[in-house]
Amino acid sequence: MTNGHGVEDPGPGAFEGRPAPGPNVGGDAPVPQRRETPQKGDERTLPIGGRGSKIVFLDFGRSRIFAVTDDSDEVLVFNNLAELAERLRPAVIVVDSLPGKFQETAAELAKTGVTFLRLKDLKKLSEERKSNGLKKSDENDVVVLRMLFRRNSNDFRPLFETPEELIVRELTEEWATFTLMKKVAKQKRTATNHPLAVKAHKTLQNIVNELSEETHREAMKLPLYRLTFEQLGLKGPALAYLLSHDGWALKTLPRTKLETRYGMFQRPWRKMPLRGQLLIRLALATVTHKHPRYAAIYEKYRQESKKYWSAILRVAKRILRDIRKLARKNQEAGLSPPA
Repeated sequence: MTNGHGVEDPGPGAFEGRPAPGPNVGGDAPVPQRRETPQKGDERTLPIGGRGSKIVFLDFGRSRIFAVTDDSDEVLVFNNLAELAERLRPAVIVVDSLPGKFQETAAELAKTGVTFLRLKDLKKLSEERKSNGLKKSDENDVVVLRMLFRRNSNDFRPLFETPEELIVRELTEEWATFTLMKKVAKQKRTATNHPLAVKAHKTLQNIVNELSEETHREAMKLPLYRLTFEQLGLKGPALAYLLSHDGWALKTLPRTKLETRYGMFQRPWRKMPLRGQLLIRLALATVTHKHPRYAAIYEKYRQESKKYWSAILRVAKRILRDIRKLARKNQEAGLSPPA
């Protein structure tokens, strides 16, 4: 069974160059003078919430949250998500993205029945802002977000399916942060034998290991992760990151589009999106640990192509294909987290 605990830097742009396989690889502006305010649509057409439910649109500033409801043009400002929820009592919260520091509160709100929706393509926000002649600001963005939702709610998808999924996302993002710090500490460690450099590297290594173990425990509450662990023998924070951040794509995109999304046809490899870099790490782990299925695929294509990267890429594509099949099987079966 593959040990997918990642120890190299998984942060954006951090996997530059050829990944080295190892035993622990896994895996402010005024309110706009011009504002387009379309008429409110029939609430019966809303995908979630239904008639009488309150939909709130959010944009996160540096220290404040800007909000507008579906039945008012007033932009409200809050200090935190809990304060907003207490005052507005939303049934649906629509965002363009959710900063990490709000994920724990969002998970708690989800347990009370609040649904979070996220804009699928963030480019639409800037395009809509430009087409309406609006400057970029938190106040403008939250209004534009409502415009987009009223026009086509299908441009939005659930931010997460369960509170457990959001917890795993938070853990994997913490893991990504600390592995980046550990990588820097390792570089310093190799340049000096100073006791503090040694201590810093060892401390960060322990933190990364603990985060990896905790991520696996929490991720086992996700049906797709559990299924992947049991049937494919894969695990770890790299896998958990992919499943918790990109589950919708795994369930809905056709194979070729999914491979393109992961940068499987992109050169140079160091310019792959983060999800693609993590998938490569996962593939490297299976080869390093001689996974009975994926190591055999690697050996076969390595002998045929005589190229290391071609063989690793073949393994990565096969892993992505296998996880996609499990994701669709999981969706069809309607599996739920264990009690």
